[in-house]
Amino acid sequence: MAFKRTEGFRFTFGIPIEANFTELINGKQEQLEVVKYPCEIIDVSPHGMKMFSSREIGENNNNLVQLELEFILDEVLIKAIGDIVWKKKYGDKFQYGLIFENQPGIEELIVSELKVRRRKEVGRK
Repeated sequence: MAFKRTEGFRFTFGIPIEANFTELINGKQEQLEVVKYPCEIIDVSPHGMKMFSSREIGENNNNLVQLELEFILDEVLIKAIGDIVWKKKYGDKFQYGLIFENQPGIEELIVSELKVRRRKEVGRK
């Protein structure tokens, strides 16, 4: 899938943010028991993110694979569903580009949490 980023800003973290994800196959959890996998967020915008995972996602699968992510940018737990738009092997891990579509509440929450986080970072300097 060709992807061209057109958003206004992307916030890159000096130290990646820890997060968890669950795989969704065709919009549903594949297993009855919820399995959460760890990942690290490299950067985020209101419309998507770049992340690392040691888990290879969606291989040999002709179905739509999405990730349900849980992460905290400052204080609030954010739950978002991301579509994988690209994947790269990076050492012993995999790097993924995700896009959040049709989740306007998530976009606003990400922006407000990033503002609060940035204010705290600037205040410490």
